[in-house]
Amino acid sequence: MSRAGQPSPEELLVVARILRPHGIQGEIKVLPETDFPDRLLALRRAYLIHRDAVREIEVEAARFHGDFVLLKIKGIDTPEAVRAVQRAEVAVPRAEAVPLPEGTYYIRDIIGLRVTTVEGEPLGRVVEVLPSPAHDIYRVQDDAGREVLIPATREMVREIDVAGRRMVVTLPEGLREMQ
Repeated sequence: MSRAGQPSPEELLVVARILRPHGIQGEIKVLPETDFPDRLLALRRAYLIHRDAVREIEVEAARFHGDFVLLKIKGIDTPEAVRAVQRAEVAVPRAEAVPLPEGTYYIRDIIGLRVTTVEGEPLGRVVEVLPSPAHDIYRVQDDAGREVLIPATREMVREIDVAGRRMVVTLPEGLREMQ
């Protein structure tokens, strides 16, 4: 826990990102950052992560608006108040996260993993997870800034050990040289 009993950003999972005001009553257009966007409709208590500060919020209402969700947060009642928290993240405590099926992971848990090949060659750390239509792609960067893109498939990713902060991959011959 951080000061004042608030959880630290590391103890939270981001479920949405604030985009912009919607209307003049303080509704907030958010982009769901979860595979379970329906959970946002039942959200009543959450945390706002903004400029490395964490504060608890009370969600008064939520509804879908196309691919987005409109939230009404207590105390944010004007478009100007929404703009003051633009680009903030809406998060929930890890303990309240939707349980994931075996073999799936939260992106936040993947970022920072040390990556080695099955032969033991270090490749670097996962610095970004890129979504793609077929599967995610892990962007791995070494200390010299060299990058390799690894498809997040069972054929490529042999082991993920979140607790040990490591990932073991199989690279097809020539993949590293192509990048």
